[in-house]
Amino acid sequence: MAHKSPSASAKSSPNVKLTENRALVFDVYGTLVDWESAIHDAFVPVFPKLTRKEILVNYAVIEGNLQTQFQSTLYSTILELAYRQLATPPSMTTAGSAQGESREEQCASTPDGVKGESEISTVSTSSTDDALKKHFALVVLSNIDDSSFAGTHEKLCTPDYPGSAYRTVTPDSPFSLILTAQQVGAYKPNPLMLESALKQLSANPNPSLPSNPLVDVDASRVLVVANSIHHDIIPAMQRKLHSVWISRHGVNFIGSESSVTVYHSDREGATVDGGCPYTWRYETLGRMADAVEEEVQKEIPF
Repeated sequence: MAHKSPSASAKSSPNVKLTENRALVFDVYGTLVDWESAIHDAFVPVFPKLTRKEILVNYAVIEGNLQTQFQSTLYSTILELAYRQLATPPSMTTAGSAQGESREEQCASTPDGVKGESEISTVSTSSTDDALKKHFALVVLSNIDDSSFAGTHEKLCTPDYPGSAYRTVTPDSPFSLILTAQQVGAYKPNPLMLESALKQLSANPNPSLPSNPLVDVDASRVLVVANSIHHDIIPAMQRKLHSVWISRHGVNFIGSESSVTVYHSDREGATVDGGCPYTWRYETLGRMADAVEEEVQKEIPF
């Protein structure tokens, strides 16, 4: 069964091509990395009786509330506090706060597996980046802090890249621009995050944020690629941008709209009825990369 999108749904056209875009804005965690499985696996030892859905939905609600309340707090701290709220009865949390415990003391029992996002995330492949960076500027827009992302970025870097359509932040990085919640001072779905990315890709970037002088892409050529409906796809739709939902087998809990709605889609590729908040759906970023290559091959004259 396919869930319809909110009433403000962006209309998609089967005539639009992936290769018409010049920059891909995406969140690494959930898109390149199976973030939901990482969260679930980290919390299973603590909550062995809860189902996968229960763990992820409960986590999503708490994380979302914390990010809304503390927009400028580092994600590593948000992660620790989310664990604290999940694992500690409210009365104990209140008592600890009343006794003047520091954040470090309150989070002392946090398992190593959930201390930082880069520690619990595993990168599935970098070959997908190889394929996509030949055609697009790859832009990270992530609800993460700089230190936590550094570990993941290192795993994604390789000296063997075949080349990029745009200059990257380092010769062995797949990314032309990296923007984190720490840098912007906000968490998605706050529209400031996406607007900041579009600004930094324009001819007049904000000098206080990272930018790439060799990447100047109009917003109409920016494609949002993400696993999270709530954090990325809906904001893209509201900004009237095209988007790709990386559905990871059609189920999304942490980033689902309202943290309870689960979006399913019956087919991959372009949506044709305008009833979805995204323009395309692919189960993995690799499947999207394959679709891009198919478009490129069709454009090559024989």
